[in-house]
Amino acid sequence: MKLLVFSDSHRANITDMLALIDEEKPDAVVHLGDLVSDVEDIHFVYPELPVYNVRGNNDWGDDETPNSMVIPVEHVRLFLTHGHLYGVRRDTKRLVEAARAEGCQAALYGHTHRAEIHQEDGVLVANPGSISRPYTAEPPSYLRLTIQGDAIESELVYLKNTKKKRLWL
Repeated sequence: MKLLVFSDSHRANITDMLALIDEEKPDAVVHLGDLVSDVEDIHFVYPELPVYNVRGNNDWGDDETPNSMVIPVEHVRLFLTHGHLYGVRRDTKRLVEAARAEGCQAALYGHTHRAEIHQEDGVLVANPGSISRPYTAEPPSYLRLTIQGDAIESELVYLKNTKKKRLWL
C-alpha cells in the first residue's frame, strides 16, 4: 500500500499536493495538520481516496479533527500527530513514547517544517517537512510510505529536486 504524507501546507500549496496525488496515485493520503482545510480540497477532488488527517497548532476552531490518531495499514500501525503537543522542536522522545504506548511501528509528525527520517527505540520517526514553507534551505517536501505486510519503506521526496532519503524498517 502506498501513502503520501503531507504537512504544513498552510493553504499555500494545494496545487502541488493535487498534482502529486494525480502523478503518484496513492492508496491513501495523510495530512499532519496546518491546515486542515486543505484536506477538504483533497476530499472534493478525490472523493473516493481515503484521507487521514490530524489537527495542527494553526487549525483553530476545529474541534472535530483529532490531535492524534492511529491507523492500521497492512500489519503496521502508524501514529499520526502534528507534533506540537509532544515537544518535537526539542526532541522526539515523547512522540516515540506515545507511539510505542499505542503499539505503533511508526510515528509521523509535522510542525517543525523540517523533513527528516530516523529510527528511535525501534520506531520509525518521520516528518515530511512542509509542502509549502520549509524552514530550511531545502525545497518543499513530502513523504512517500510503501507498506507491504510488516515492512515499511519511507522516502522523503523534495519538490523540484531529485534528492531523496530512504529508510526501511
